[in-house]
Amino acid sequence: MNKHVTMFRKLNLRLALLFTTIAGLILLTMSLLYLYLSEKELKNTSYLSFCGEINTIIAGLDGQNVITHEWLSKVEQNNKYSIALYDNGTPLSYTQVARTKDQLSIIDEILAYSKESYSIYPKTTDSTPIHYEFAYTTADKSPYYVSFIQISHSSNVLSTIILYPTDNLHKKLQHQRVYFIILNVVGILLLFLASLFFTHKLLQPIKQSQDKQTTFIAAASHELRTPLAVILSSMSALRTSDSSMQSQFLNTIESESKRMSNLVNDMLTLARADSQTWSFTMRQEELDTLLLETYEAFEPLTIEHNLALSITLPNDSIPTCYCDKERIAQVLAILINNAISYSNPDGKIHLTLNYTNSTFIFSVIDNGIGISQEAKSHIFDRFYREDSSRSKKEHFGLGLCIAKEIIDAHNGNIQVCDTPSGGTTFQIILPYAK
Repeated sequence: MNKHVTMFRKLNLRLALLFTTIAGLILLTMSLLYLYLSEKELKNTSYLSFCGEINTIIAGLDGQNVITHEWLSKVEQNNKYSIALYDNGTPLSYTQVARTKDQLSIIDEILAYSKESYSIYPKTTDSTPIHYEFAYTTADKSPYYVSFIQISHSSNVLSTIILYPTDNLHKKLQHQRVYFIILNVVGILLLFLASLFFTHKLLQPIKQSQDKQTTFIAAASHELRTPLAVILSSMSALRTSDSSMQSQFLNTIESESKRMSNLVNDMLTLARADSQTWSFTMRQEELDTLLLETYEAFEPLTIEHNLALSITLPNDSIPTCYCDKERIAQVLAILINNAISYSNPDGKIHLTLNYTNSTFIFSVIDNGIGISQEAKSHIFDRFYREDSSRSKKEHFGLGLCIAKEIIDAHNGNIQVCDTPSGGTTFQIILPYAK
């Protein structure tokens, strides 16, 4: 049992890991796609906002004859820009005063890049302002949005470089990536826990089936061991016994062989039920005729056991039932045999058939030793026998299980309850179907 438990735990873990891996890959793919689109949208929004503000600044530069330090300082302060101005390639005083040495170095780097990449020269004869906006990362890995502007008036060319640091944007993107990583890790962990839980639930029927199979094999082996031991011992004794005892040993061997044959047949029946390979011949049958035939077949046996067998059939005609007649007769035989085996001498067994609410109800009622409440929940289990008082040598605890399998296959139900006057009542409930 421990081996099976360990096996199912490993299988549960492997399935959980498999489902988590598949779902995790889907989650990561969708997250990365969303992250990519989100970052792209954020960058585009930021860049378009920068370009729109640059257009406003260009209009201000082009419309002023004199560009004051106050105006430039105000633009820088409001937009967090760094502005450098050149008159025909010569830095204006504002550029020298307002910019640090490091900033001037960055501006020179960007100026060289702009001339090389965008064919920008210090002078142009075009009076229309020209400008180029682009993203640029300096040699020290500082990210910027850059606008290079040239405004021409006669022979004078005003060149302007505007830098906008995008550190905050990159920090925001990095924070967003960290959040996505945390969310994905938490999501994958939750997926694993959920997969572990649900695969455990999914494996429970398989585990229960495996446990039942193991129990079934163990019980079958135990049941077969006893008649085999009796047969072997009888055969051993037969070799050394005199002729007067040989007949007794042969009878014992025959009896135990029949027990083994019945057990093997019952086991094969249940095996076919488990694999759903047993066959049914479904026809419209008259159940009152079937019960009457069963009564006539078992009446001699009950008389032999000093039991009184009686029957009650419906007074009015009832419809036929779509069922396998032989299988229903087999169930009735199992219930009557049980009633015979567990009834007291001079006991009574009563068979009834009723039809109500489109339902057929067979009842097999005895006044025997009865069944305890605890046993009622187990009597349809395989190889279950309540105790020595109800255990008979010829019974293996498979009959009621076979009966239940047959009735379940008919979409019916089989129930057990106490007989009011003492004993046990079994009911077979079959639905009416055209």
